[in-house]
Amino acid sequence: MSISDSVPAPGGPADESPEKLHAFVRELAQAAGELHLSRLTDPGKIREKAPKDLVTEVDLLSEELLISRIRERYPEDAILSEEQGGEISPTGRTWLLDPVDGTANFARANPLFCVCISVAEGDRITHAAVGAPRLGDIYHARLGGGAYRESASGKAHPLRVGSAERLADSFVGADVSYRGSNEPRKNGTLEVFKRCWQVRSLGSAGIRGAWLAAGYLDVSIGTRNTAWDYAPTALLVAEAGGQVSNLTGGPWTYDSDGLLATNNETLHAEALEVLATGEG
Repeated sequence: MSISDSVPAPGGPADESPEKLHAFVRELAQAAGELHLSRLTDPGKIREKAPKDLVTEVDLLSEELLISRIRERYPEDAILSEEQGGEISPTGRTWLLDPVDGTANFARANPLFCVCISVAEGDRITHAAVGAPRLGDIYHARLGGGAYRESASGKAHPLRVGSAERLADSFVGADVSYRGSNEPRKNGTLEVFKRCWQVRSLGSAGIRGAWLAAGYLDVSIGTRNTAWDYAPTALLVAEAGGQVSNLTGGPWTYDSDGLLATNNETLHAEALEVLATGEG
């Protein structure tokens, strides 16, 4: 059965069960992933939206696919997507979309790219999926329903964060780009890098958050807040037993200065202290 056949018919009720909505979220991630794979060696025209910030033809096609299917099924929902923009509904449901997260990787056929799909209701992320088709995985979570990695065979594996409790024992994932020497927390972020066991720079915020939820990383630092990239991390990590905050320890929100996600309270506190002072 193709994804287009398996996606429920248009007009899904706004009050349908969370399970049905979540199934739709996963199916959207799979459909976008199929598109990505079909164009892996042919990303089409590539341009710079800003210096070293790429968009490919596939970004736009994937975004069109996602938005059209959401509009057909939930015409009243708000949508905020990376390329077309939009807004977050203050009272209703909002879809947060990054059609290709890790575009620079995708443009070189590097396998570390994904689609990020999240559903927000008010200030809560209720559903999220990170589809990494070249890796064969869809990471997904539902508020109160746990977090899972779904393999290419369709088997679901529960996600659980790792056990490291000190930076010295931690793998830190971060993709930070400082354009000036006086940017806030630059020294603190570099100090985190110095104190951890190893650093991983993946080029995809979505995969970084999913891998933390899966226990492959212990800390994730994001310094440029884009809600469509960070919302999946917020839900996946929380549902996998981890900690999520903004960069000063407060709740992560759509307009936070960034995101810090870790395995547990002890590691989170240490990372926050080092980020804030650069001294620990």
